[in-house]
Amino acid sequence: MTSAVLGLGTTLQVGDGASPQVYSTIAEVLTMSGPDLTAEDIEVTNFDSTAKEYISGVPDGGSINFELNWISGTQQQQLRDDVDAGTSRHYKVTFPTSPNTTAVFDARCTEFSMTTEPNSQIRASANLKISGSVTWTN
Repeated sequence: MTSAVLGLGTTLQVGDGASPQVYSTIAEVLTMSGPDLTAEDIEVTNFDSTAKEYISGVPDGGSINFELNWISGTQQQQLRDDVDAGTSRHYKVTFPTSPNTTAVFDARCTEFSMTTEPNSQIRASANLKISGSVTWTN
């Protein structure tokens, strides 16, 4: 039997900068991908090597990309403002596992765009570029 978990109930939250951090949920997120954790391979092959050798580079938390229903006057305005200002904030993703799995990180919103169609809701999409490490708990 599978142990798969539905994505329903996942939350993306932004911190208020206080200590301790207080998070508020970004409303009506439709899809989300990330964090995209990677570590670059650094080749260290030398004349004594019998085959190519690598070490791991500095980890990169990648990005969080998400799409949401556009709602005027919410944290979405803050996301747009943060693109202009280059503001870094604390974010938290909570996955609906038992117990919950969370990813906490600092990020800058590097993109905020909107899509409008005649017979569809207005949607927005955003990109959060993670700076530093991602702290996972479960």
